Amino acid sequence: MNGTVLTKCDQCRAMYAERNPPQEPPCETCIVDLLPENRSAAEIYMICRNQIIVAGMGQILDISIPAIKIVMDLCNIQDQKKCLNKVQTVFYHFLKKRGKDEG
Repeated sequence: MNGTVLTKCDQCRAMYAERNPPQEPPCETCIVDLLPENRSAAEIYMICRNQIIVAGMGQILDISIPAIKIVMDLCNIQDQKKCLNKVQTVFYHFLKKRGKDEG
């Protein structure tokens, strides 16, 4: 009504909140429909997400680009630069979210 677009996640959260009694949605086990152009990057991310570079005290610095490159080669990704950019974008999103959750 107000012009806000609800995502599938928003709709799911609302549905679970309206249950009697209200429940938390199963976000951790949810399967998200991706646009076809994002599926390969999501696959690469899921394989490489724990291949990280850490500092001396365990602080996560970055995702391993060599690991991403190897997996992209194994999966025959043609536009590797674009895929790498998407994988890094997702990684940084979740790294930032993790920092907020811990802080």
